[in-house]
Amino acid sequence: MSRRLLVLSDLHLGRDCNAITGFSDATRPHREFDQAFVDLLARYTEGREGEWRLIFAGDFIDFVEVVVVPDEGGPNALFLSFEVSNEERKYGLGSEAERAVVKLERTMEYHRVFFEALARFVRRGGELVLMRGNHDAEMYWTKVQRVFRRVLADHAFPRATEDVDDYLRARSEFQARVSFCPWCYVEPGRIYIEHGHQYDPYCAFDSQLVPTSPRNPHRIDMPLFMFAMRYFVNLMTDFGHHEVQKWSARDYVTWIQRSGVGAFVYAGRMAVGAAGRALVHAARLAGDRGGVDASEHENRLAAEARRQGVEAEALAQVDALRHTPIIRNLPELLRLLYMDRIILGLVAILLSLFVILAIESPGIQLAALVGVGFVSYRVNKAMEPRRFLLPAPKQVQAAEEIARIMKVPVVVMGHSHLRGVVDLGEGRSYVNTGCWLPPLPGQDHVDANAPCTCKLSHLVVEEQAELRIFCKVTCGVRTSDERMLASVRDVTEEHDVLVAH
Repeated sequence: MSRRLLVLSDLHLGRDCNAITGFSDATRPHREFDQAFVDLLARYTEGREGEWRLIFAGDFIDFVEVVVVPDEGGPNALFLSFEVSNEERKYGLGSEAERAVVKLERTMEYHRVFFEALARFVRRGGELVLMRGNHDAEMYWTKVQRVFRRVLADHAFPRATEDVDDYLRARSEFQARVSFCPWCYVEPGRIYIEHGHQYDPYCAFDSQLVPTSPRNPHRIDMPLFMFAMRYFVNLMTDFGHHEVQKWSARDYVTWIQRSGVGAFVYAGRMAVGAAGRALVHAARLAGDRGGVDASEHENRLAAEARRQGVEAEALAQVDALRHTPIIRNLPELLRLLYMDRIILGLVAILLSLFVILAIESPGIQLAALVGVGFVSYRVNKAMEPRRFLLPAPKQVQAAEEIARIMKVPVVVMGHSHLRGVVDLGEGRSYVNTGCWLPPLPGQDHVDANAPCTCKLSHLVVEEQAELRIFCKVTCGVRTSDERMLASVRDVTEEHDVLVAH
């Protein structure tokens, strides 16, 4: 009999333990967040852990937003296997395996209550599957996986009270129940799960199976979102990127008034620096269109198909649905960075100057200037749809194809942070599990008698797959009756390039 599945996505653990700046004034209630997960896990699995498989469907530990720099003069300095660079002192550790281990250990200690509950679940027979998203691609490193298993086992077996052989056997069996999924989780005929960032050119990797840099195989590759996070968002204390995506011009003006001109100049300097680094990186990759070695990707794809028990051809078809990273598409990158709008403005100014200098008649001159303005306005409006950077519609499109190719009734993703269900027809559905970030906007309720506004969504798969909401105040569960935005397909048709968190 198949295990029951409990699926969560986008917890972004660690984004609230930055040691430099960023979210140092975290909006997440640390103890409440960890306790909510403990209560959720207990509600479903306590006393019958062996019946359940817990799946974290990507962006579990947020290596991108964990900004830490080890104290090179501290007591743990002798254990460092690398030298901290000047850039890392300013922006936090990089993505190499040794540096990712430091971030991992810091996060697991910071959320100790969370991981102690996770360890109890696995020790009592539960299975844990960790899938890779765009914020935790560092889980690719074997060393990071080993450390995760070791630290979790240390929580599960704090003291060796039994016979040494029994202790070692129990610890080995424990670690065998913790598995790492490099891309997708498939139960043929039952369910297909992946994070979903590969359909988002802002966050996609050349190869999800080999997410390393083509210029340095010891580092994780850098999609465009990583430049934005590392060199801009992580350095801003009151500029949460999940909120900014919904800001209007008035919101930016309000932020400037609240923060002051100095903060505006600082933010502008950081934004220009992040954009400049991304452009330089894209220019360096311009002559290397191949990215990750194709043969290595194909070998890993075939191995993944064997591991999942699916046809290699079917998995290859799903892999072909992924988007080319925008960092490898210089024209689209320039468009995303508003360079096309800047160029349009300069052209309009030059044309206006030409009209003023070349035409003497005031009437004709005025008409020509109005014409330049009108044409510039229309061109700008024509370019505008490509700047609505929403991930959900592209994921729905991909889910329709995946359900057909893999012949499964349920396709599950996270990434967009927009929970809901879409009917794909023919008895198939797409489920987005949402996220466990702090509520945006507003705060969760604290009164048990108040209407539940908790947003702790999760998917439970037993006889059927059901998207549910956990109430951290009452520890109750309600079925999510929310559907994806009804206009999601209309948005797909209107905007061709849709990008994500």
